[in-house]
Parts: sequence; structure tokens; C-alpha cells
Amino acid sequence: MSLPTITIVTPSFNQAPYLEATIRSVLEQDYSALRYIIMDGGSTDGSLDIIRRHADKLSYWVSQKDGGQSDAINKGFTVNGNNHRQFDLTNEIMTWLNSDDVLLPGALKRVGEIFEKYSLIHWLTGQPANIDVEGSHLKLGRIKTGHGRDLIRRGWYHGRSLGFIRQEGTFWRRPLWNTVGGINPSLHYAMDFDLWRRFAAHAPLVTVDQHLAAFRTQPNQKTSAIDKYYVEAGVTMPNAARLITLPVRAIFTLATWPLMPRVLLHDDVLDYKQGVRIFS
Repeated sequence: MSLPTITIVTPSFNQAPYLEATIRSVLEQDYSALRYIIMDGGSTDGSLDIIRRHADKLSYWVSQKDGGQSDAINKGFTVNGNNHRQFDLTNEIMTWLNSDDVLLPGALKRVGEIFEKYSLIHWLTGQPANIDVEGSHLKLGRIKTGHGRDLIRRGWYHGRSLGFIRQEGTFWRRPLWNTVGGINPSLHYAMDFDLWRRFAAHAPLVTVDQHLAAFRTQPNQKTSAIDKYYVEAGVTMPNAARLITLPVRAIFTLATWPLMPRVLLHDDVLDYKQGVRIFS
């Protein structure tokens, strides 16, 4: 099976303690049709030494002042690359991976197989996973989590309601990105929340029953500024409501997983379920 090109952009700024692990998690996928682009915002902490060590395996990298994470990601997805390798971009798949998160082994092969086999799937995400600040402990989410299209479009998937759609481990086709116009560059915290809502206006999100990437919990990450995230997202629900919604969320998640658009794995064989109409 000929697998599609996957383009990954990593935006970074002074993330040297985590950047090596992020880069290696991508390159060690050993995915033959990988375009990997690093957009550094002018780091001064040793990040450039790390990037240069891997430069021969990157499609493109740059270190210069930018307009922030959203600007860096948008620009990254417009570059052609400079490693003199030609890629077939007919069925290009896209994602960005923040410079403290990691892909999990086998993620790109699985993503490529799914998009190649199922032309009806326009974007997908994996099951949630987390790693600690040192990267020594991986915690896999145990509750199978699906996502309803209309609920995404209406903005219900945030931490105080139905939980986050994890940006790490979410992939999409280039035409979907082009249709919605990419990331809103004026957003600096909730850019993914906004992007998912616009994606959902055009296609359902398919959840893969596999952990594709892990979110690193560390003290300096932007998501620690959670209040700013909720302001940008336009969420007015108080944080205390999260304690009330947690049990409801768990029940909803367990009950609706069999009804959601999803890809199941049976002895490494893919099985796409479109889900019931209300969620797809």
C-alpha cells in the first residue's frame, strides 16, 4: 500500500528541555513519506543546536521572530521545503506537534493507512495520553472517547464540559485545512478549539481506537494559562462547573462511544464505523 505524505509542523520557542524528544518521536516513526518542518521563533536556549543535529532529516527549518504560535504554524504549512526531495502531495495529510509533546510509536503508519483506505475520512484523532515533565511516565486514557460533530461545532468540547479534543494526535487532509482557511492568527491560546469547530462544519471527526500522541504536562506550557484559553474560546462556564460535569461526562462518554464515528482495530485490521447520524 502506498501511503500518503504526512506534513508535520512543530512551532517552537525556547523549548530546549523537551525539543529533542519531540523531534525524535517524529523522525523515529520511520515513515517514508514524511515532511517535517520546524518553525523556531528565535530561540536562545540551545534549541538551535538540537535542530541542527537533525537538520539533514528535516524538510525545512527556520529560526526567526514570528507573530506567535498560530503565525508559525500557518507559515509552516505554506513552505515547500529545501531538502531536495520530491513529495506526492495529492493526498497530503497534516498536523502540528508542539515542541513539548510526542508522537507514540507507530502513529504515522496507522494514520497513513487509515487515510489511504478510507477516502470518506477527512480528519481524525486518537485516544488521549499524557507524559510527565521528565518524559518517564506515560499515562494512557482508559475511557474510549468519541466526538459528536454537532457538539464540536457548537463548542462543547472544552475542559469544563465534554473535555478537550487533543491537538496532539489530530490529523486532517489538506483540502479541509484550505476550506476553512487555516488557523485564526489572532488567537494564541484557543486556536485549536476554534479550528475544530470550523472543521466540524464540513466533516465529522473520526476517533481512532489507538493512542497516537501524548501531551506533556510541564510548568511553562501555554495551556497553563487556562483562563486566557477560555476567554479566547468564549467559554463563560465557571471552573467549578467542571466538578459537576465530570461524572456526567464519564457517563456520556461511555454510553456514546459505540455511536460515534470511529476506527476500530481487530488484530491490526482496520474497521471504520460511521456512527449514528446524530453524531456524524
